[in-house]
Amino acid sequence: MHNGANLEMLRNYFLERLVNYKRQKQNKITVIFDAYKSISLTRQRENYKGIEVIYTKENETADELIMQWIRTKPAGMVVVTSDRAIIDEAKKYGIAFITPAKMEDLIMGCEIEDEEDEASRTTKKGNPRKLPKKLRKVTRVISKIKV
Repeated sequence: MHNGANLEMLRNYFLERLVNYKRQKQNKITVIFDAYKSISLTRQRENYKGIEVIYTKENETADELIMQWIRTKPAGMVVVTSDRAIIDEAKKYGIAFITPAKMEDLIMGCEIEDEEDEASRTTKKGNPRKLPKKLRKVTRVISKIKV
């Protein structure tokens, strides 16, 4: 499988998990990814099941775009990042932030609630906290890639 396809599969898996979280919490969610598929002179935007997805333009990183947004101080904005520079910028402008680990806990909490609702209807096998085998394999491959 091509690495671009692996990345796309991981992005879609991540977005699907956010869709489930959004369904329960009713929050506006925007996800920013570094340049999508090809080099583009403009930012690419799409709506993925109610989640705004932005792909950066040529010579622009997701970190740079997030920092620009922080400086505009949108009301109610919460940044999810482990990047020290972005956290410092968020603190400087009084923007709330959480780590990806904390966001994962929030998502897992929603998934567990969903599973409890569905438990009365269906029984599932396997560990619900574990990625499917294909995605675990993709994650291992991507983690070995040197940037």
